[in-house]
Amino acid sequence: MNKIKRGCVYLLLIAATATVASCKKNSTKPDVEVEPEKPVVIEDTNYINVAATVEVSPLLEGAKFVWKNEAKKGVVLKFKYNEDGINKEVTVENNADVNGTVTIPIFGLTNFTVTVANTGSKVVSTRLMGILPQLKPESKLSKTGWSASASSEINDPDEELNGAENIVDDVAVKSVTSPSSPSFWQSDYYLDPIFPYPHWLVVDMKKAIKLTKIGLNAHTDGNQGFTEFKIEGSIDGIAFTDIGEGQKTFNPKTTAEQTFKVIPATAIRYVKITLLLGTPYPCLANFEAYARQ
Repeated sequence: MNKIKRGCVYLLLIAATATVASCKKNSTKPDVEVEPEKPVVIEDTNYINVAATVEVSPLLEGAKFVWKNEAKKGVVLKFKYNEDGINKEVTVENNADVNGTVTIPIFGLTNFTVTVANTGSKVVSTRLMGILPQLKPESKLSKTGWSASASSEINDPDEELNGAENIVDDVAVKSVTSPSSPSFWQSDYYLDPIFPYPHWLVVDMKKAIKLTKIGLNAHTDGNQGFTEFKIEGSIDGIAFTDIGEGQKTFNPKTTAEQTFKVIPATAIRYVKITLLLGTPYPCLANFEAYARQ
């Protein structure tokens, strides 16, 4: 009997132990992803110090930029500007010179945007920096080899020789058919009806050059001339664009050279003079062109 009781107690202990064991929580901890600490990046402000020192000065057809880099840490400088309608950029890579410099060719008033950055760093933009370079003196071009054509002309050996070619000869050359006056061009007034405005003349300078102004001389007879005109330029002699900033006024009653500023966007080979208003017998004695060279 005692053996049976002891066996029952033993079974109860085993059952209780199993129950307690089944109620215990799992002691294994779940996997938790821990992000590594990001390193603290300290921005080197040397590029700001360099940018503050950038200066510009004019050279002959150029702009000279200088800057200081006391820390001697590499910086990247970019000089952005527009020339003749084209956006351009000059870059100085990883420059660590204490006294840095770069020269950029320019041919007129130019605005620059200068940016400075540490190598691989963010960029700081400086102020806009405008500069007018020193310019070469303006001079009259040689007309040797030039030719000219016109919408109409009088070029008849039996009548008059007042063709378009006469505006590109020397201003002192006398007219073949009127030796008392300089040679000149005249529109064809023999046409019936007479040729109306506008009239035009095109000068071929044979090579492209960036002009600064043109000069025109009237015929000695002030009653034969024009009063309003425009100036155009071309690279190929086909497509012409305005280079004289609109309509111009011409005085046909003075024989002194009258000059007119031109601003071609680029070097041009052909100059077109379009006569808009004037007498029924327009004429022109001489054409000159000027450039800085």
